[in-house]
Amino acid sequence: MKRIPLPTIITAAALILILVIYALTFQVRFNEAAVRVRFGRPASAAITAPGLKFRWPPPFETVQKYDTRLRVLNTNESEIKTRDGQNIVVGCFAVWRVADPLQFLIRVKSIGEAEKVLRQRIEEIRATVIGRHDLAEFVNLDRGAVDSSFDTIQAEMLADAGQGIRTDYGIELSRVAIRRISLPDSATQTVQEAMKKDRERLATRYTKEGEAAREAIKAEAESVRDRILQFADRRAQEITSEGVKATTGILASIQAEDEDFYLWLRSLEALEASLKQKATIFMDSSSELFDAFMRPEVSRAAESTAAPPGGEIAASPGDVE
Repeated sequence: MKRIPLPTIITAAALILILVIYALTFQVRFNEAAVRVRFGRPASAAITAPGLKFRWPPPFETVQKYDTRLRVLNTNESEIKTRDGQNIVVGCFAVWRVADPLQFLIRVKSIGEAEKVLRQRIEEIRATVIGRHDLAEFVNLDRGAVDSSFDTIQAEMLADAGQGIRTDYGIELSRVAIRRISLPDSATQTVQEAMKKDRERLATRYTKEGEAAREAIKAEAESVRDRILQFADRRAQEITSEGVKATTGILASIQAEDEDFYLWLRSLEALEASLKQKATIFMDSSSELFDAFMRPEVSRAAESTAAPPGGEIAASPGDVE
């Protein structure tokens, strides 16, 4: 009998060991959960810890694995009636994952079946929730109001759709949101008219607010103007009174026969002060200063021929007979 070489025996033994290990073990990745299935029924709780695990070889026991990462499910777009009787076309999406692999295996078994159940449930909830809201909460000129309404509507859909779904199917819904909204032809004209009226209402409100602001600014400006004018008139009267008082006091200290001479000297001083720098002066011809500016020599000659203090007129010797 021919002897089998030792290397061949070792290789065969290694292959048999590998096949036995492969048949009796399985690997769970970090993003997976597994359930042992024995004769068509779950044999243990779900295995979520990653690593190498033991099992009985098929057909006694098989392993069903599920990816536990988040998945995105899109629903079909359909026409839905709002609370105020308007039709809109809405499409949604959901973010979900397998949270309880054992319950998931018992109720839906496959990802395709789970998506079918989720899609039907979300479409029913979508119609119910949208039917509780008006069209203006979906289509509006106020973007802030629309965003707030969307948040409320999406929160309602998530709460209604996720209620009991983990207990029933082992599925966890992370988000249910509106993907797209459009208007059918029958509702487009209605929305345009509503938007036009809303714009007209806003324009009327802003016009009235502008007119009220204009009147308030005008009234305030007139009030300030009146106060300034009153202050200026009062100050002018005070300055005039002070000037008259000072003039009266100065004239009272001057003898009556020197009053005209004093006024003439003051006119000359004013003329000198005015002509120190290059200036242009506008004056009424009837002013007393007009002669001092235009004919200073004539004014001086007139003063020199004025009557002496005694009331007599001086004459030259040749005039006396």
